[in-house]
Amino acid sequence: MTAASVIEPGIAPAAGSAQDAIEQRRSQTLVSICEAEVERMIFDGELERGMRINELTLSARLGVSRGPVREACRSLAQAGLLDIRANRGFFVRKLTRKEVVDLYDLRAGLMRLAGESIARRIRPEQLAGLRAQLGAMDAACARADAARFRQLNAEFHAALVEAADNSRLQSIYNGLVKELRLFRRRALTSQGALESSNREHHVIVEAIASGDPARAAAAMKEHILLGKERFLAVAGDELAD
Repeated sequence: MTAASVIEPGIAPAAGSAQDAIEQRRSQTLVSICEAEVERMIFDGELERGMRINELTLSARLGVSRGPVREACRSLAQAGLLDIRANRGFFVRKLTRKEVVDLYDLRAGLMRLAGESIARRIRPEQLAGLRAQLGAMDAACARADAARFRQLNAEFHAALVEAADNSRLQSIYNGLVKELRLFRRRALTSQGALESSNREHHVIVEAIASGDPARAAAAMKEHILLGKERFLAVAGDELAD
């Protein structure tokens, strides 16, 4: 009896084979690996703003064909990290001053909304976690460890957004943060900037602990807007008009 003979009448064989499914999964995994590596190279400064993505070099470096690299670049273009130029390929995106301002202002609005939600629903263990993160950032500030502070800062903001318990807000916020990471690292380099940012973090946590939604919303919005001013102060003429 053949495999085809045991299929019930009127039911077509499943499209593709197990091998096809494995190959598709492998392809998706390769794309994800390539996407993560290109994203890392952008955020670590290995691929500078405005630089063209050399697909051949990347495929050789990662040991894959150009197909997964190209698909990864398309995905990163949709995420706002790369630009596509007709007949020229993919380039690391360069944000204009207005785009940066718009992104910060939108982020401020989202964090205001998050602050209202968090103050109403924060659990004791979440508040304790935020306070622990503040302690770690205090220590990073004391050591003038800007790299560690930036990492902790990102984790602190991620914890705030998660505590808001709004999946759509979190999805939009994460997209904005990726775009801003093209530039934001420079805003937290000086000791003064680290200390100012962390003082604002303390204000945020105390506002949340008070259970006052308006106070928490205002503290979170103000923090983002002050962060915008810190960034614009160090950006100089690096941003396009």
